[in-house]
Amino acid sequence: MTAQPVLIQLGSNLYSTGGAGFGSSTMIVIGAAILVVILIVVIRKNAGGLGRSSSFDKHSFRRAARSAGLPEEDVRFLEYFGKALSLSNPEFVFRNQQKLDAFFKDAYRHIDKAADSETDADERKARLFAARERLTRVSAQGGTVRSTRQLGRGAPLTFIAPGEESYPSVILAVEPNGIVVEPVSDSYGEALRFRRGTRLTCYFYAQSHQGYQFATRVAGWEKMGGKDAMVLAHSDSVSALPARRHARREMKAPCTFYRVAVTAAKSGAKAPKVGQRSAAKVENIPYPGTIVDISAGGLGIQTANPLPAGEFVKITFNPGGGGAQAAFAKVIRMNKARNFGGVMHVQFVKISRQGLNAILSYVYGYAD
Repeated sequence: MTAQPVLIQLGSNLYSTGGAGFGSSTMIVIGAAILVVILIVVIRKNAGGLGRSSSFDKHSFRRAARSAGLPEEDVRFLEYFGKALSLSNPEFVFRNQQKLDAFFKDAYRHIDKAADSETDADERKARLFAARERLTRVSAQGGTVRSTRQLGRGAPLTFIAPGEESYPSVILAVEPNGIVVEPVSDSYGEALRFRRGTRLTCYFYAQSHQGYQFATRVAGWEKMGGKDAMVLAHSDSVSALPARRHARREMKAPCTFYRVAVTAAKSGAKAPKVGQRSAAKVENIPYPGTIVDISAGGLGIQTANPLPAGEFVKITFNPGGGGAQAAFAKVIRMNKARNFGGVMHVQFVKISRQGLNAILSYVYGYAD
């Protein structure tokens, strides 16, 4: 006698208790297996997107960090963050500027969360930035910008006009006939319109923080967004500047500076140090200025009251997100403007660790 399948009706659904085909238990097992496979694929995909997963290979990390040019002390220090952030594929991270910046930015944020105190955070950030600066110098040794046609819209650019006046600007567009830049103003705020054919020297900093310069001339003027914009002729002779010790970033931020009268050292005595009460006196006359570029080594300050090279100043400023800072500096050189004033280039001689960390946080975009 042949067994017949028994159908049990429950509501509008039919369930088979026998006969040919798959049973309900078999379908459940297959469905569960498919779900597991899908979950594994999704997890692997998400883990590989940013170069992170649950696995961290310290040997691979150390090998990649050493190959990038870091000394052993920096390798060991960064290894902690690599493990804490579950960094995978370190070889790719240390070869890719964007991924490397993301790793350092996450490490910077991790310090804020894990540090025992503000002092501990400042010390660890200082070590983190020291490693980042070393990588910047290594990267700067292999500059690849050879033509202005490689530049992009929005990139800061500074040009020096006849008479050694220095003017910061921004690239508005890169066209076949030249580079369109934002017009500049004199110390009175009046727009400067350089004549066609005027020769200029320009310099800029690439994403690797390497500096470059090139010679050009004013090719003309054109309307951009309803306003006049200056067009600079292209150059295929862009040359790399000597590698800076510190990465630099252009900015426009107000600052105040005070002249510092340094006491002359007596015969046989040690040279006075700026910042010590017995050695220097800060004059109580504030001068306004605008920071045009900034690094851990110093500032460029555009002002109507520039001091000559050799003078000392006290500067109060906000590097962006780090709060008000103060520093003592020495004027290294001064570029005069066409009418009056100019740009002072100052080198820090005394600044707090917190101040340096705030500056480097801005320079590398960790505070953005």
